[in-house]
Amino acid sequence: MKFLVALVCTAAVVFATSSAMAQGPGGRGPGGRGAGGPGGGGDLFGLLNNESVQKELEIVPSQLDDIRELGQEMRESMRDMFQGMRNASEDERREMFDKLRSAREDMEADLSKVLMPAQLERLKQIQVQQQSSGRGGVSFANPRIAEALGLTEAQLADLREKAEELQTEMRAKVEELRKQADDELLQMLTPEQQKKWKEMVGDPFELEQQRGGFQGGQRGERGERGQRGPGGRGGNDDGEI
Repeated sequence: MKFLVALVCTAAVVFATSSAMAQGPGGRGPGGRGAGGPGGGGDLFGLLNNESVQKELEIVPSQLDDIRELGQEMRESMRDMFQGMRNASEDERREMFDKLRSAREDMEADLSKVLMPAQLERLKQIQVQQQSSGRGGVSFANPRIAEALGLTEAQLADLREKAEELQTEMRAKVEELRKQADDELLQMLTPEQQKKWKEMVGDPFELEQQRGGFQGGQRGERGERGQRGPGGRGGNDDGEI
């Protein structure tokens, strides 16, 4: 089952990326928010669909046309692979996965015929930045990055442990800054308004995070996000790494 999920996810990323390239930049707003948009996974073709990346690489119109053509070719080749994927046998799934990986490698190799060496090098640098960027800072969890750096299992374990330690410290600092911000905002109110505010919020209450169960769905999601106080923040914005 895990292999099937990985296969579907890989196919979805490749198909979404090629679709985005076929549609042109900014398919869902400036710069796009599909693969390669803000928060994207750093897929090369997805990154090339981002207007800021195109500007950084100084992509010319003729190159962009060639890139979109490659994306369209990939989209067409992926369409048949999606059909019957769920009912495929384990061996067939592995074969599909190998084909997807090979197709992506061929597709990325074709970029070397479209981009100048300096452009391709810079694109891969941006890719590494995106793939290594966690919510709280640099991350080496990406298998390609870990392999390229030659990280051992012991190093990865130490990095994960250190990341959790830093995450805890960051949460504490963020909470401290939140309290300082709230205090500064409340100081802008009149004494009467401050008194009224204290009556409105009452004693502090820590909302427990619930996942699934009776509170699942929309109501559970509202519970996880928490109530919004001054500054409009949600209850789950903890700046995780």
